[in-house]
Amino acid sequence: MAIVYVAYDGKWENNAYVDHKLKVLMVSMDKTCLQLQMQIAKSIDIEEEASKIRMLYNANLETSKGVEIENDSDVEMYLYLVKNEEEYKKCPIIVEIEETTIQYSEGSKDSVVALYVEEEQILTTTLVQKTKKRRFQEVEETETSSSSSSVWESLKREKENMEIITKGTSIEDLKENLIFESKEDLKEVLSMIAIKKKFQYRVPKSDKKRFMARCIDEKCEWYLSVRVYKNTTMYKVCTYKNVHTCSLEFSNPDHRQASSHLISKYIQNMLGDPKVEYKTNQVISDVKRVLGVTVNYQKAWRAMQNARDEVLGLASDSYGLLPSYCHMLKKNNPGFVTKIMKDSQNRFKFLFVAYGVSIEGWKHCRPVIVVDGTFLKAKHGGILFVACAKYGNNGIFPLAFGVGESENNEAWEWFFTSLKEAIGGREELCIVSDRHLSIANAIKKVYPEAHHGICMHHLKENLIKRYMVAGLHDLFFKAARAYRHSEFEKYMSEMSSLNPKIKDYLLEIGPGRWARCLYPRRRYNIQTSNIAESINSAVKEAREQPILKLLDELRKTFQNWFLERSKLAASTFYPVTTWAHKEMRDKLEKANCMEVEQLQTNTFNVKYNQKTFFVDLEKRTCTCRQFDLDEIPCSHAIAGIDKLYRNKYEYCSKWYDIMMYKNTYNGSLNPVGDKEDWNIPEDIKQEILLPPIYKPAAGRRKKQRYKSATETFKMSTKCGRCRRTGHNRKTCKFSPALHPYSKKHNTNEASTSCKAQSSPTAF
Repeated sequence: MAIVYVAYDGKWENNAYVDHKLKVLMVSMDKTCLQLQMQIAKSIDIEEEASKIRMLYNANLETSKGVEIENDSDVEMYLYLVKNEEEYKKCPIIVEIEETTIQYSEGSKDSVVALYVEEEQILTTTLVQKTKKRRFQEVEETETSSSSSSVWESLKREKENMEIITKGTSIEDLKENLIFESKEDLKEVLSMIAIKKKFQYRVPKSDKKRFMARCIDEKCEWYLSVRVYKNTTMYKVCTYKNVHTCSLEFSNPDHRQASSHLISKYIQNMLGDPKVEYKTNQVISDVKRVLGVTVNYQKAWRAMQNARDEVLGLASDSYGLLPSYCHMLKKNNPGFVTKIMKDSQNRFKFLFVAYGVSIEGWKHCRPVIVVDGTFLKAKHGGILFVACAKYGNNGIFPLAFGVGESENNEAWEWFFTSLKEAIGGREELCIVSDRHLSIANAIKKVYPEAHHGICMHHLKENLIKRYMVAGLHDLFFKAARAYRHSEFEKYMSEMSSLNPKIKDYLLEIGPGRWARCLYPRRRYNIQTSNIAESINSAVKEAREQPILKLLDELRKTFQNWFLERSKLAASTFYPVTTWAHKEMRDKLEKANCMEVEQLQTNTFNVKYNQKTFFVDLEKRTCTCRQFDLDEIPCSHAIAGIDKLYRNKYEYCSKWYDIMMYKNTYNGSLNPVGDKEDWNIPEDIKQEILLPPIYKPAAGRRKKQRYKSATETFKMSTKCGRCRRTGHNRKTCKFSPALHPYSKKHNTNEASTSCKAQSSPTAF
């Protein structure tokens, strides 16, 4: 763009233009002479049809008024001088305006009709006499009749016959004098007509000024000729011979005009919802059903990728908009924290995002953070890092998330450092994850004061993979979930009896990292990293989209969670959360069957199933240790509380209080709005962020994680004859069509042979 000054409505004195008015315009560097005249005429409010514009600029020539701008080359030279030469920065275009009149002369053959285009309208000028200095570029000479009225009638007929086909317009067939905005629009419409009318065409000629098409059958008379319309970027149908005499041998289901680009236009509406998975085989069947065209798998896959890029945007462009998107999130959401890290080549490396409402809500959650990472399925790959917690109603609370290249020491250390800067530290903090070595290294370095616990599910998978022993699965879970140390030792001994190396393996890892009874701090009921994996599952479809769409889908998901749970908290009338109330209610029936012996004001001996438990309500402890570790009254404590006729809710931890629950979701996540309405500072807008270098692996892109060999799957056998489950065709007893080796066949065969031997022979 160039800043151009326009001087007009002045007078000349000694080759100097004085007493003039001044306008300032922003002019693009690719303006033509005609377009510049139109922009100037519009800015100074003159009628272009009734005026002649002469443009000059002063080149410090004392002997003349200046250099006249007559064509596109003159415009290009002037804009170059204004843009690059300091002395021409404020050199204005001097505009001289002359009124023109329409002259009608009989038999005149020098009259011309000048047509030009401004944006999407076609403007028709008046008839003017051809002179050496034309006002507009001559585009077509028209021989007029001897009378002026016949000229205007022909011009009116031409305007009435013009029909402009815009992008996305669907028509039944072509006709002469149709005007298309671009060659791409013409080819798209022509291809659709060819598919619907079951013929195929070839293109013998196509350049910047014309487009020709013929039927693929050389004997067929069908023909189309299109040319550029009068020095514009539009194309006009000049000749269209819509007669088909082609042979049926050229008609086949694999249509040459059914390109992947054309098919993508029809399937774009199927890709709007990320939760609806639209597969390549569905594209093939839909194209066959709607268009009657057979396409192969590769073309259908390319069409889906083109449609995805059109609907979701290019994955590479998404990274460039990331700084602007984060700025709008920060602007619309108070307390929002985001960090973007680039390498030396301005390529994306890491991203960290934490919402202000999540940072505030974390203060009202139990001090246990669960972290996990999952792979992204988009073009540039990457890893999605997730940190979450559990609020008082035992639900998932999203804390922060990030995106990195891979799960390595640098990535996890950067994520935990950003997390600590955003949320700070907490007393009695625990961090739960799988046994990934990079996570353990990062926690030791960034959170040395926190206790690192291991997900017992991942440990169980490793254990079973190492020691394939029957019954090990149940014994390990019983040991991990045991509240009392005596129970833990019991199950450890049983596992040792299966294989002595099992106990050594678990002790080497450290029971304090996975066994509930040996935790140095409270982990409450959070013994796995399932809540982080649940977030990964909630955005499973969004992980296939570009990073900007991924962030927006995460925001939408968390926004819906905050709205739903704030409503649920507002509708709860218990002093504690619904989950805590249900936990105590389930224990109440068992508590009513216990014998309670009061020792002092707040201490009791509670007997149940020939076992005695000591309860101290003042210290909130019980020898079963459920009261100690979960901070919810166990059944023994409830029996003691009922003995004193006290309120059970008062003995729950503050994390289960209803006000803590409400304060957790006392906020909302606001969207960024439409991209056209973004107000981005210039420094952020100019920031360069390139996509990471990613070399895709050979073969189909991975969409599901690799499952371990120890993961079990529930499989049921289904009969191919009667369609019932629990048996196969060979053992089926319900189908009338019998397998020769089935039990029913053998039984019937034996009974039939007995009957045949006992019955007389019939002739």
